[in-house]
Amino acid sequence: MNPVGIHAVGLIGPGLTDFPSAREILAGREEHLYAPVQIPPTSLLPANERRRTTQTIRLALHAAEEASEGGDRTSMRSVFASSSGDMDIIDRICETLTQPDPAVSPMQFHNSVHNAPAGNWSIATRNPAPATALSGFTGTVAAGLLEAVTLQLAEGGEVLLVCYDVPSMELFREVRPVHEHFAFGLRLGPVAGAPWRLRLEPRPQAVETRCRADALEALRDTNPAARCLPLLERLAGAHAQEVVLEAPAGRSLAVHVEESAEDTP
Repeated sequence: MNPVGIHAVGLIGPGLTDFPSAREILAGREEHLYAPVQIPPTSLLPANERRRTTQTIRLALHAAEEASEGGDRTSMRSVFASSSGDMDIIDRICETLTQPDPAVSPMQFHNSVHNAPAGNWSIATRNPAPATALSGFTGTVAAGLLEAVTLQLAEGGEVLLVCYDVPSMELFREVRPVHEHFAFGLRLGPVAGAPWRLRLEPRPQAVETRCRADALEALRDTNPAARCLPLLERLAGAHAQEVVLEAPAGRSLAVHVEESAEDTP
């Protein structure tokens, strides 16, 4: 595929507050120290709308807000990708349905749909552009990248990609053992003026790239959205080789990144 530009990055995870402060950790120059994720309230929604959001929505919007800084939020297309969606709301609805009077809260039902973060993003930014919500199990990051890069190459302009996953509730952990909050975002656009150039190469099944640091590898291995960490390490300058991600349907996705000679971060 032809290259696209990466213009900005968003990040939130355990011990990873945002991309600028995490760069030294991702580059291997500082040790990663675990700290529970504290999701700050988004400044994009008015107070009455913020009260209706869930942790999952706030997590995705935080990564979206950071990655979209400097872009036109009112017009960029977006792709929101999550392996499991809002696990907390799903758990609550399932619990409600086991009761003698299974009355599901309209607000819980509203927030349970897979495109709830994408919808809140469109509302918050007053953006009528198309917003895609998708899932690809443990290949969700690759699926999101393919969708977002294809949109940018086909239609030009800027595309926001946000990948996020939240911890599974106790009963779900037997089949979906996700233990930490994690989200990242990329603002993709034309190559000109971008700090990085990214090119995708779909491949048959291949060995995934692991993180250089053991603590980050443990996070990558237990949260589908965190499968992006080797790519973020590459953006931070930790290594120069390509990054291979698991993709849906038993395939892999090789990601090639180059720093811009004009604007090296």
